[in-house]
Amino acid sequence: MVSDWAVWSGYQLNPDAYKRFVGVLKGTGDVQDPNKDIFDYIFDYIHWRNYLPPKLSDKAPDIRFRTSDPEEENVTHIFFPIRFIPFKSRRQLNDPSHPDYSIAHEPTEKDKAKLRRFLNYIHAHNGGEHHMDADLFEFAVMKDLHPSVEWRVF
Repeated sequence: MVSDWAVWSGYQLNPDAYKRFVGVLKGTGDVQDPNKDIFDYIFDYIHWRNYLPPKLSDKAPDIRFRTSDPEEENVTHIFFPIRFIPFKSRRQLNDPSHPDYSIAHEPTEKDKAKLRRFLNYIHAHNGGEHHMDADLFEFAVMKDLHPSVEWRVF
């Protein structure tokens, strides 16, 4: 039986960098609305992604958000999952001696290329004025729902 959980690998941004990213995405640059909180920016991305043509929306990663405390809505990072391996134990996340640790924690050339293609697409379709530096994205991992069970949640 497949675990309901997976170890996701991908890229993350802190909230300030993510707000800038959404500005680049929308072609407005680094203009941030002080009346909007991080969830407004999260919905901006989801809305943008949902209106992409089907061939392109598959290439734009979904997002997850991390909080410092699961009981609170204090978002520390916005995570763009790229790939996953089935979750077996917490050691995959925390123990460098576990065989899956390096598989999950080290970006591959394919991962880096996906990020570059995604940012190039955004630049090409936002009017070409605003850029987002790939160096602002930090490679990270997180435990989250396995894609085979995720649809049952919503």
